[in-house]
Amino acid sequence: MALNWKNVSASDVREAMKQVSASKYASRTSGLVLVDGSNIYSAKEVLRVAYRLANKLPRDSLVKFSSGDGTLNILTKLGFDAKRLTSESRDADSP
Repeated sequence: MALNWKNVSASDVREAMKQVSASKYASRTSGLVLVDGSNIYSAKEVLRVAYRLANKLPRDSLVKFSSGDGTLNILTKLGFDAKRLTSESRDADSP
């Protein structure tokens, strides 16, 4: 079954970031990330939680999808700083 991402809003993503910050997915150093100030989150995990919130699904519902440019596009269109972070790009940003 295809997922309907149209229900996901910026407020769902902000709430998802709060929930993810308290989980094992709170900090990422590479891969698809969502950057909020000094915090770096797993973009896929934030989007997964936001989908559950938007569609009023139970917290333990399995939401499976392929991450990639689609994940970044959804988050970017909602106004968030989502990108692919590699160890090389992270090192280049370091002082």
